Amino acid sequence: MNRRCIDVLHAEHKIMLRIAEVLDSMVKNVEQYSDYQGEDVETAFRLLRNFGDDLHQAKEEEALFPVFISLCDASEYAAVRHMTFEHEQDRSLMSGMADAISRSNAADFATYATRLVSILQTHIFKEDNVLFEMIANRISPDDDQRIMDEFGSFDKDFNEQHPELLNALRRLEWKYLRKIA
Repeated sequence: MNRRCIDVLHAEHKIMLRIAEVLDSMVKNVEQYSDYQGEDVETAFRLLRNFGDDLHQAKEEEALFPVFISLCDASEYAAVRHMTFEHEQDRSLMSGMADAISRSNAADFATYATRLVSILQTHIFKEDNVLFEMIANRISPDDDQRIMDEFGSFDKDFNEQHPELLNALRRLEWKYLRKIA
């Protein structure tokens, strides 16, 4: 059963995977040159924080999950709790990255970024292929509309505060991956 809120989150996952791919390439540069481009690393971090956490994960935790939790059974609730736990892991790794960046410690940045890339890729796979299917089968069209309305307020805030971030992602993709998305 198709739900618009799930389609939105799938699309955002694709952006998150693009960010992860750039981070992975940055880590390879650190491994090769024992250094990184500070401005680029800070931009990637802002993408993770502002797009990944403040927008995407906030939509899941504050709009999607509460509606689903009100409808789900115990095993489905456990799946939501696990995804929320993984969001906390992401935040912890991002804090470590921020600390490494503030100390200009390329090796620590690479360690945290490598762990984060791995967790993000696995987490997104689980949400896309397990959790979101459960949710799509549980929520009604009215629930979907209510969630989409809440998503709209997150999107508005993001679009007002960070219109340059997705352009910055394209620039980083070209620089680190030699591709245009």
